[in-house]
Amino acid sequence: MVTFKLAENKTDFARCIYLRALVFGAGQNVHINDDIDDLESECRHILGMDGDLPCATARWRIKDGTTAKIERVAVHTAAQGQGIGAKLMQAVIADIATNAPHCKTLMLGAQDYVIPFYERLGFSVLGEGYMDANIPHHNMTRAA
Repeated sequence: MVTFKLAENKTDFARCIYLRALVFGAGQNVHINDDIDDLESECRHILGMDGDLPCATARWRIKDGTTAKIERVAVHTAAQGQGIGAKLMQAVIADIATNAPHCKTLMLGAQDYVIPFYERLGFSVLGEGYMDANIPHHNMTRAA
């Protein structure tokens, strides 16, 4: 069974980075400098664990006073297709509701191929597409 928690120490944070390196780096050829940025310490990092194994991660931060931005959503390839991504997003959204109840809008930048996944979670495409790390993306939003 997968459990979700806040990454609270260096080991947890390293697990988040490890997952992102697997999913974005090895899986999508995203250079580590395009993934790890100066916003890491501003974010709350959520980690999904399947027993002792890290399997999912995402981070979020307050973009402005009433908008929370969800970023770096990653599910280990071995765990994909099992509903873990939706449970990860539920955990992130619950964490936002608890720790930033003043946020009324949730925002994320979705890789185009996963737009239907986020639409099933209530997100809608906002504006024109753009390239990020050589991957087509669109911004998406929903009410918190």
